Amino acid sequence: MDRLSVEDYYRAALDVLGESGSEALTINALCERLQVTKGSFYHHFGSMPAFVDALLLFWESESTERLTAIAKAQPDATLRIATLLEFTVSLPHASEAAIRAWARSNAEVNAVTVRVDRRRERHVTDAVVALGLDRTAARLLARMTINLLVGAQQREQPVDVKRLRQTFEELRKLIFLEADPKLVAHLVRATSG
Repeated sequence: MDRLSVEDYYRAALDVLGESGSEALTINALCERLQVTKGSFYHHFGSMPAFVDALLLFWESESTERLTAIAKAQPDATLRIATLLEFTVSLPHASEAAIRAWARSNAEVNAVTVRVDRRRERHVTDAVVALGLDRTAARLLARMTINLLVGAQQREQPVDVKRLRQTFEELRKLIFLEADPKLVAHLVRATSG
């Protein structure tokens, strides 16, 4: 078997969280899933608390910072919005829902989810401002975006990705309408053609 990277452990942990919740996230569960010894786990992480810290940083980086960097690389503000919304739809929703449930009983996890949501909201705000909206209106639309995401993740098990995409398409129309009504006409032509 090829040597596992720390990222393999993180991805396995996110899968365990999404399938069974935080109570199921144990060293034994990870080692069985990855078919490695506990010694391998301890070699990489030292302890379960150290692993949880690293896992949360990985989730934050992968689900927010890396995706936002890709969206910011889009040369056009309308493409930036579309990219952010598509990334939002493609998030590992079951894992995120489990992390949010875990956050209700774990202060460290809660602090990370609060930070992730703030960063996501700030990135969406910046993308909406780039369309020409003032920061106050952009902040409100960004908050709506994050609330829609979190609401779907908490309400639906599993998240209906098709319905979530439709919801975000309607939100994108609203954002474009607020920025410039001509953008909505362009969007409608692009999606119907």
